[in-house]
Amino acid sequence: MKVVIQTTLNIEGNRGFRNGEFFVPDKEFKKDPNFAVAVVAYEWIQQQKKETGHRNTIIEKVTWNEVNDITEAVKEIEPESPEDNLPF
Repeated sequence: MKVVIQTTLNIEGNRGFRNGEFFVPDKEFKKDPNFAVAVVAYEWIQQQKKETGHRNTIIEKVTWNEVNDITEAVKEIEPESPEDNLPF
């Protein structure tokens, strides 16, 4: 499924708006469209943070296809830390 994701981020006091087209796996989209798009949006925001040198970033708003607000879903996504899976 192809969607347009829009982000509004506050990077150390500078607000920025970006949008882009992304593909979301159909299987995941059919299960839970908002969560599937939120995962893709989260990954894109991490890429944006990397581009800005990982400066302090506040996620203000995230939507897909202009009408679906997934801000809270994106904020709740936390990557699984490899340290959590260590056997010792």
